[in-house]
Amino acid sequence: MNASDQEKHFLEKARDLLNEGVENLDRQTCQCLQNMRVGALRAVEESRARLLVPLRWIMVGGFATATVAAVALFFWLNTSPQILPAKHVEDFEIITSQERIDFYQNLDFYRWLATEENGPRRRNRSNI
Repeated sequence: MNASDQEKHFLEKARDLLNEGVENLDRQTCQCLQNMRVGALRAVEESRARLLVPLRWIMVGGFATATVAAVALFFWLNTSPQILPAKHVEDFEIITSQERIDFYQNLDFYRWLATEENGPRRRNRSNI
């Protein structure tokens, strides 16, 4: 016999033993068990009936609606246009780069310096 056959055999013996014990119960114990079963079934029916009361569902629905409205109002009132730290596309490159920021602090000066007007001046050879 393998493990599953042994388990099946054990379960059959346990079931037979429990069924034999139920058949040998006295009348008073059977009546007590029956009363407890009926009481449990009534309690379940009452709890189901209370769950289906429309007033309870109205209260739950009202609470859920109020909660959703409060959360929506919170997010609606707290939204503000975010001011981006960079207004031009070139600035995004500066912000996201890994280079040192010192170079970019005087970027306007470097751009001005690179214009033709401020470039190296050519001397006339006639003056030499």
